[in-house]
Amino acid sequence: MDTNSNFLYDLKSKEWQLGEYWGVFILNRNVNFRNTRQVIQLSPATENNDGRENVDLKTETFGSYSMVLPVMYLGKAGNESFRIGLGMGVGKVNVQGTADFNDGLGLFTNAAVFNSGRTLDNKIENLGRFSLLTSGNIDGDPYRAYLLSNLSFENNLENLGLYSLLKGDLSKGSIEPISYLIYSSAANGQLNALEIYALSSLGKGRINSKTNFAKSYYFFWEIPLGPVTWRLGFGGPFYTQNNFTIEIRGFEMSLYTPIEF
Repeated sequence: MDTNSNFLYDLKSKEWQLGEYWGVFILNRNVNFRNTRQVIQLSPATENNDGRENVDLKTETFGSYSMVLPVMYLGKAGNESFRIGLGMGVGKVNVQGTADFNDGLGLFTNAAVFNSGRTLDNKIENLGRFSLLTSGNIDGDPYRAYLLSNLSFENNLENLGLYSLLKGDLSKGSIEPISYLIYSSAANGQLNALEIYALSSLGKGRINSKTNFAKSYYFFWEIPLGPVTWRLGFGGPFYTQNNFTIEIRGFEMSLYTPIEF
């Protein structure tokens, strides 16, 4: 979750005014986004507080989405009238980046799991399997799943580090320096830099997901202000992939000038 000023563009069909105060049109919304904060559970929910806060965990998600929405609106014909509308349709989504799936406790949790093993191989194996279950493999990457489920086998730990680097899975700030020091100290010279990097990278979960069939919605309220129109809008796409629910909700205030073709 983040607050950004962005340029986006909408493509809209002609309007079909079906009554004096209502009509329909087709809307295509295209949005790029970049979020650098997460909403996490910091305290137990109470009657007056849900315990969730928007914080910076050094994670980042970015991507784009495009929605095609049949929209029904209430308002008179033309661009000079107050208007309120709702559209529901389908969207195309591409989202990448990192997230903390442990409510800000990723480093602490991973360190506890790692230290639960007796030998170094046990520690690596425990952390790999725990990460497979909790740190996100949303796109169902079979090679990454294989590496995490057999992380202490042969060169799998080194291969995971190399694979993450080549795919560009990790964003700026996704590896905390203290995690590198923790695993480097625990390895006692038995692991190389790439292997320690691989362990450190598991503190943040990866996100690499796309779909062409996301359910989408958009609600808006428009007021004409001379040559421009002020819009308050809310909505976005949502879908489920490999037992994860991905929902991108945007709340916007914008000024725009319609250009007719």
